[in-house]
Amino acid sequence: MTRSAVKAVRERPGTAGRFRLTSVPDAPAMRALGGGEDRDALPVTLTLTASDVLTEEGAQAYLRAASGVRVVPWEDRHGADVALVLAHKVSLATLTRVEEVAGPGQGRGVPVLLVVDSISERHLLYAVDRGVVGVLLRGEVGYADIVRASRRALQGESPLPPTLVRALVERLRSLPGHQPGSSDLSAREVDVLRLLAEGLSTAEVAARLNYSERTIKNVLHDVITRLGLRNRTQAVAYAIRNGAL
Repeated sequence: MTRSAVKAVRERPGTAGRFRLTSVPDAPAMRALGGGEDRDALPVTLTLTASDVLTEEGAQAYLRAASGVRVVPWEDRHGADVALVLAHKVSLATLTRVEEVAGPGQGRGVPVLLVVDSISERHLLYAVDRGVVGVLLRGEVGYADIVRASRRALQGESPLPPTLVRALVERLRSLPGHQPGSSDLSAREVDVLRLLAEGLSTAEVAARLNYSERTIKNVLHDVITRLGLRNRTQAVAYAIRNGAL
């Protein structure tokens, strides 16, 4: 199927400016959508892979036209700021792609955003352990949302829908070895991680605890660095596994 034969399909009412992840935006639509881009947005270098050609073509077309976004081939993925793995379902092939860019032995791990229709608690935990910093549900997002989430990931955030945050927390708490009441985290660190586990953003955590957002980010950086973790999602997982939450 050629690109000219694949037209951009608008999302359901109320999601103007989004394109379905199974369409390649045409040139007029891209120009119209690009007019609303934030020209001062944080520059980000992305790489991506998808489970089907149509999705990959659509994502490539949008991202290459987006302001402040540079796209490098998957073969050059370790030069990217964030890697996108798009798939309908989480399969062995999907997780293999994650490990190609973020897994052990791959040098500098690149933060991975997983964009899927759905994900089980087991696969979510596996993905987080292997360097996935955020998961987006295909039915809830468009390309512009992916760009925003990529910039958040570059800034150290972990884009996860609240439903998936709760699923991750419940899964971790159900695992053998969870011992409530024992951890080497400070009270302030526990407070921050508890609110992140509830699905709050760093700005919302800062407002809830009456700290600056910079302070919250510093707390998270200290925890991640001290414990040898890779991202804040793993920090939340560590706190749960070690009984702090």
